[in-house]
Formats: sequence, structure tokens, C-alpha cells
Amino acid sequence: QALLAQGCNGLAVLGTTGEANSFSLEERLGLLDHLHAAKLPPRKLLLGTGCCALTDTVRLTRRALDLGAAAVLMLPPFYYKAVSDDGLFASYAEVIERVGDGRLRICLYHFPQMSGVPLSAGLIERLCGRYGETITGLKDSSGDLAGMVAMARRFPGLSVFSGSDELLLPLLEAGGAGCITACCNVIAPMALAVIDAWRQGNHAAAVAAQAKLTEMR
Repeated sequence: QALLAQGCNGLAVLGTTGEANSFSLEERLGLLDHLHAAKLPPRKLLLGTGCCALTDTVRLTRRALDLGAAAVLMLPPFYYKAVSDDGLFASYAEVIERVGDGRLRICLYHFPQMSGVPLSAGLIERLCGRYGETITGLKDSSGDLAGMVAMARRFPGLSVFSGSDELLLPLLEAGGAGCITACCNVIAPMALAVIDAWRQGNHAAAVAAQAKLTEMR
């Protein structure tokens, strides 16, 4: 509630900072129910549902939709490494088909340093080609600005978010959507200052605000 009051557009829950992978499936389901009971606006929620077990991903995703969440943040199955794009496509496709709900909107989660399973541009292109509006965004926590910019330009229909505060302004300038970061839990107004200045076309103010955000990070 505090983050929304500070101007955040939404809440990304059960991501890396939230240590989602330290929780059991039942604990994660219980947390989603708690958010609902706390009457947080469901359309402000981006809920992490990507698990190693496909069936767990499906259960979490269905619950997120039942609660009215705007979208889910979905890691690939990440324990086994060097999985082909064909395998990753099959996994995402199976989740989408099993959930079988037209409301489903997925923000793909690319964090190769932690997951060990990168999401290639070719894979994203295949998913967008098959599932259209279901694939709505990409959170890129790789720290690779050139890669984020390339994704934002190649997929203008996707909302591309940086997982790194210091890359917020350059990603916005390349057509990105914003950032989803750990630091925003405590300094969200500083990130919002960057976004507001950029939207107003005040480049100097945006650069100055970005420098403050980067220093604080």
C-alpha cells in the first residue's frame, strides 16, 4: 500500500527479491490469498508464478488469474541448463494451453545470472507469434543494456522493464516501459522522478534524476 501511495504503477510480488524460490507452493498460494484479503487492487499486481515444475506454474498462474491479477511474471523452468529454445517454447506453450484462460498475460522473466536459463530473442519471437497478446512484457535483469535496447526495438509491442535502476533512462529512451527493481522498495520516488522528467521531454532533468537514482543504488 505504501509503494502504491508513493506512485508505483504496480507491485511485482514473488520475484527474486521476494525470494519466491525459497517458498513452497502452498506458501506462495497462501501469500496470493493474503494479498487478496488485504484488498490490494488486483490490477496493480504482477505475480511471480514461474517454477521448475510445470504443474506448480499452472496452479499459481490460475490462482493469480482467479484473483484478477493484471499479469504474471514467469521464469522459465530453471534447474536443468542448456535447454534448447524448442524445449523452452514447449514449456511455456504447455503452461499457456493448460491454463487455457484468455485473460492470461505473461511478462517473461530473463535473469540468466540467477536462473542459468536465458531467454533468446528467437524464443520470444516464437512465443509472440503463437500467443499474440498473451505475451505482454519482458523483465530483463541481465544488466545487459545493449540486449535490453535490442529487445525493446525488436518487440515494440512488449513492455520491456529493466531490473537495474541505473539502466532506467537509457531503456526508456529506447522504447522500454520502466523498471522493476529491489531498490524501488525504498526509493521509488527517485525512479518516478526519472520517468516523469522523461515523459515531459525534459532531458536535462531526466539525466540529473537518473544520476541521483544511480548514486543511491
